[in-house]
Amino acid sequence: MCRFMSGREMLIKQVVIEFAGEEAFEVVTHLKEDEETTDEEIANETGMRLNAVRKILYKLYDLHLASYRRTRDKQTGWFVYYWILEPERIHDLLREKKNKVLERLNQRLLYETENTFYHCNHDGCPRHTFEEAMANAFKCPICSNQLVHVDNLQIIGLLKKQIRVLEEEVKPN
Repeated sequence: MCRFMSGREMLIKQVVIEFAGEEAFEVVTHLKEDEETTDEEIANETGMRLNAVRKILYKLYDLHLASYRRTRDKQTGWFVYYWILEPERIHDLLREKKNKVLERLNQRLLYETENTFYHCNHDGCPRHTFEEAMANAFKCPICSNQLVHVDNLQIIGLLKKQIRVLEEEVKPN
C-alpha cells in the first residue's frame, strides 16, 4: 500500500491492526488482491522470519482476510502456498465487532436500569449497588464516608444513545 492511503486502505490498516496486530499490517502490505504471492516472498520483502510471516498469514486466514492455494513443488516435493488478500471480509469483521460492543452496551444498560447506586463522593471510590450499600450500613467500605444516592439517568441516556447509533450501523442493508 502506498504512502498516501485511500479511505479503503486506511480501513484495511485499522482493521488488520485491531484484529491481528502491527506486524500483520506489514504482511498485508505485501499481499495483493489480484496477484498471488508466497510466504517466502513476503518474508524476503519484509525481512521478517518465515515462521512469523506464516503465523500472521494463518491468523489472517482465520479472519478470512487472506486465502491461499497450495501446490506441490515438483523438484523438492514440498508444498508451496500462494496467498492472496481478501479485503471484502473487512466489513464483516467490523460488523461482528460492533455486534459484540452492542451486546456489552445492552448488558450495561440492563445493569444500570435494574440497580440503584450509591457513592461517597470521594474520587477514588467506586459506586455501590443498593444491596452493597445496605450491607455496609450506607458507609463506604473503602473510606468510611456516608454513601448517598447517585442519579444514573445521564449514564442510561448515553448508553441508549450509543446503542441506537450502533444498531443503525449494524443493521443489514
